[in-house]
Amino acid sequence: MADQMDEFIPADQVEVSPRGRKKVLNADLLDVLAKVTPDQGVALRGTFGEVAKADRPAVSATIRKHWQEIRSDDVRIDFSLRGVPQVRVRA
Repeated sequence: MADQMDEFIPADQVEVSPRGRKKVLNADLLDVLAKVTPDQGVALRGTFGEVAKADRPAVSATIRKHWQEIRSDDVRIDFSLRGVPQVRVRA
């Protein structure tokens, strides 16, 4: 237990600390995703390479987080036969 006693303070002096995690965003990925058009997708070979099946949910979550940060439309994420993530605007 603390050695100090509780004290009452004015409500306007209550200090609030930030909660939750701070987003970590990749500026290069944001730049690439911002350039995707409805008639052109992007294969994220340079960013992620070939992704193992077990890692695909985490990669998809990363892509989705970045997409939602800069865009208001919906994203469609597919993986090639070799596991390269491919992203396009959801129709």
